[in-house]
Amino acid sequence: MSVAVLKDITAVEAQAEQIESQAAQKARDIVAAARKEASDIKAGALEKAEEEARRLMKAYEEKAHQEISRNDLQIKAQCDEIKKNSGARLDKAVDFIVGRIVEP
Repeated sequence: MSVAVLKDITAVEAQAEQIESQAAQKARDIVAAARKEASDIKAGALEKAEEEARRLMKAYEEKAHQEISRNDLQIKAQCDEIKKNSGARLDKAVDFIVGRIVEP
């Protein structure tokens, strides 16, 4: 074999190693980019889910406050009705007791 052929073979082998090294680096870069993109997508999805949870919590809190206000109004109306009824009954009870004790 001539020296020129050996040099060509050596050059081709070096070129093949360089191509292989570049391909391996490109593969690592692709994997790293894919991992970063996946991480970004996951972070975005998590942020979106947290925002949705905050929105739902706020909506349910507002609904609960409205229901509490409605219940407070109903309870106040019931208390007023009880007070009104008890006043009339108290007068009747006093008249009954006075009638039984004072006027036997």
